[in-house]
Amino acid sequence: MLKIALCDDQQQSRESISALLAEYTAAELSLTTYTQGLDLLKQLEWDGKELYDLYLMDVLMPQLSGIELGRRLRSMGIMAPIIYLTSSRDYAVESYNVRAFHYLLKPITKEKLFAVLAQAQKRIDKSKANAITLHTHDGTVLLRVDDILYAELYARAVRYHLANGTVIDSQKLRISFQKAVADLLRLRSFIMVGSSFLVNLHQVKKIGHQELLLANGQSLPLPKGAKGKLLNSWMDYWLATEAP
Repeated sequence: MLKIALCDDQQQSRESISALLAEYTAAELSLTTYTQGLDLLKQLEWDGKELYDLYLMDVLMPQLSGIELGRRLRSMGIMAPIIYLTSSRDYAVESYNVRAFHYLLKPITKEKLFAVLAQAQKRIDKSKANAITLHTHDGTVLLRVDDILYAELYARAVRYHLANGTVIDSQKLRISFQKAVADLLRLRSFIMVGSSFLVNLHQVKKIGHQELLLANGQSLPLPKGAKGKLLNSWMDYWLATEAP
């Protein structure tokens, strides 16, 4: 099921795009429409940032432009694809600054929209396949594995530190830390460092005698005697990654 949010203040445009989406048969769709960006943001604040897989939005809207709406989504940590629908070419560069997936000029044709949707769906499917489901006090979220810097046991929960600076806590644990992060430990990019600490080898930049340096510049202390095993695992990971 592909969950799509469509935000456009023009009724005719919403109806036209909705009709095209109803014809898109490459996936089952769940479509929610909004007339303004503020309503969409309120819904996300209420139901969580993983509510939609894909965002289609007009650029020129009152109160909150599509570009500013895109910035707000990114600042919330939402990395789902954004496809802009607009009658003006003037905002293409600004759309790039919010890492938009595509920029479609109105009137939107079936062929162009379907082609972009197919590309977006491939990215979404790949992202979901490379993600874990996390239950938090605020609801269920989907964490991209590549975005995780490290995880640690904190106040009887697993605290996940993400590359964009976000920190997310799981619900209180009723099992051991190692069992709670078992899905990550099945991946060769993650390794336990001590009994209550898990690090993403892909995010490690340097390993010193007493600390490791992450790709975002953050340094973390190493338990005594942990360097040797960690260094070997780190080197094995990159050798396997770079192998033809």
